[in-house]
Amino acid sequence: MLVLDTERRAAFARLVTPWLARRGASSRDVEVVEVEVLLSGRPALYDVVARADGRLAHLVIGLHDQGATLRMLRHDDESVLGDFEDGDGRAVAVDALWDAELAPLLMVAIVGEEPSVVSIARDDAEGVVLHVDDRAGLTVFPWLSDRGHPGVEMLVSLDEAGFNHLAAPIALWRRQGRDLGVVQELLAESADGRALALTSLRDLYGSAGRPEEAGGDFADEALALGTMTARMHLVSAGVFGRRIGAVADWAAEVELVVRGAAPRPRSAAGDAPAALRSSGDRAPMVRTHGDLRLGKVARTNAGWVVADWLPGGVDRDGAVRFRSPLADVADMLWSLHHVASSGLDERDPAVRQGLQSSASAWAERNRRAFLVGYLGTPGIEELVPHDRRLIDQLTELFELERAARREPGLPVA
Repeated sequence: MLVLDTERRAAFARLVTPWLARRGASSRDVEVVEVEVLLSGRPALYDVVARADGRLAHLVIGLHDQGATLRMLRHDDESVLGDFEDGDGRAVAVDALWDAELAPLLMVAIVGEEPSVVSIARDDAEGVVLHVDDRAGLTVFPWLSDRGHPGVEMLVSLDEAGFNHLAAPIALWRRQGRDLGVVQELLAESADGRALALTSLRDLYGSAGRPEEAGGDFADEALALGTMTARMHLVSAGVFGRRIGAVADWAAEVELVVRGAAPRPRSAAGDAPAALRSSGDRAPMVRTHGDLRLGKVARTNAGWVVADWLPGGVDRDGAVRFRSPLADVADMLWSLHHVASSGLDERDPAVRQGLQSSASAWAERNRRAFLVGYLGTPGIEELVPHDRRLIDQLTELFELERAARREPGLPVA
């Protein structure tokens, strides 16, 4: 770990500030907490943790000689963070995760093996994801907590318990009790769930027929996806245990979320909150995925897998939540509805109106198939109410919550 005096902290803080600005984050009160030297000399790699405006930021800074030719994985002038001077002289500092020379060297530091090909698959508030040699994916967390990442904990725990519907962890990057990142196997020949559903919808909209008659009927996939989701919840209950919650409390929580949503979700006319507000029913809660939608799952030759474990079932403060497993179910039902709408958006406006009934039929058919797969999985009756009417009311309730907590600009499917 690098010894930090006041001058050195200030020098690193000056590099953290533009990184925060690029992410739209506040750069007030930047305090460098720790710096680990991953690679010294030129090029160099420094792993930096800093507090800024009450949050814990995490970035990997790379150093190149002044005048060196920079090769970025994507063209982005904002990857340059400024000038920096260490014991090896003056250098230009960059975001190392975007640097074609330095990103492979980070893999050396984490797993001890240098890849030949690295590409950026994603960069958002949840993580920077690098694909490595078409065989592994490195996720680096840009925001940390002073405890382990709940998504990593869930991923590792379910993998160790034998739940194989996931991208298995290869290596964990940890320091001082914090999860900095994770390396997972890259799912070979996999198809993103949302892309697969859109392919089915394009086929349907092209034929303008019934979903079950279209060549890309998705119902069998939806049924299998429901079964996989149920198995995930059963294993989670076995690993983390289960709790019991009051249905009326869930209804009250959702009403608060809906009331505070702007704009209010169109489905807010649903009567589930009012119907459940005075319910005396109690039902099991487990650790759930927390954001289960088509964009978070993938279809492989071996079946459906959960491809992304972020945020890992946490509340807005990052604390682990136990919820009704039907909350995950509702997220996926919501996703199936919205991907049908997204498919319509691709069509010529002149024909969209005529395809509305096809979109509704597709969504209804696949929502029903997903539920059949989920509720038909042996053992799941121990995690959901026995009353089917209550199951339907709860899924409606949690779909309403999903609509209300959707953030503008984020994909819903």
